[in-house]
This record gives sequence, C-alpha cells and structure tokens, in this order.
Amino acid sequence: MFGKKKSKDDTLTATYAESDDGTIVIKLSGRLDSVSSNDFQSEALPKCRGRNTTLDLEMVTYLSSAGLRAILTLDKAVGKGNKLTVINAKDSVKDVLDMSGFSEFI
Repeated sequence: MFGKKKSKDDTLTATYAESDDGTIVIKLSGRLDSVSSNDFQSEALPKCRGRNTTLDLEMVTYLSSAGLRAILTLDKAVGKGNKLTVINAKDSVKDVLDMSGFSEFI
C-alpha cells in the first residue's frame, strides 16, 4: 500500500494440513507478493504435486502479480485430474483474482 510501511504482520506464513479425503489444505496469512512468492512456491509445490489442494486466503492482506504467478504454478503442479480450490478470499484479494481472470479456472 502506498504510504504504509510493511510490518512483520505482513510477512507471509503458511500452514499445511491434510483433510480426511487427502486434500492438502494451505492456510496463508500476510502478503503474497514478489518478496514471499518464491519461498511459498518452493515450500508448497512438493507437498501439493499431483494432489487436490485447497488454498485458504482468508488472512491474505495483499496479492500481487507475483502472487498470482505462484498460484498459477501451484495449479499446474496440482495437475490434471486434481483440483486447486481457492476459498475465503477477502474482497480486495477476490477483486485481484476476478480482474486477472483467475476466478474463471480456480
């Protein structure tokens, strides 16, 4: 955000769980941006490759184009025959997903 200094609360954190049906559930908190997206991808891709995955964005405060690229990469890693589902996006994050066309395929 213009004029706002980043705080440690903006740092992206991810927690991973597996649901009863084997779906990987990733809960993100903070900013998914150029600073955090590469680390997120490096951590998430091996866990989600070839598996249904749910990405919970309820606590994501900012989503940049680099964050969109990370979501796209995750979607490709999940692979055909599996599904990446995005849930609980705040209005500001949902607007980015909608304007970029991501809401059409995830």
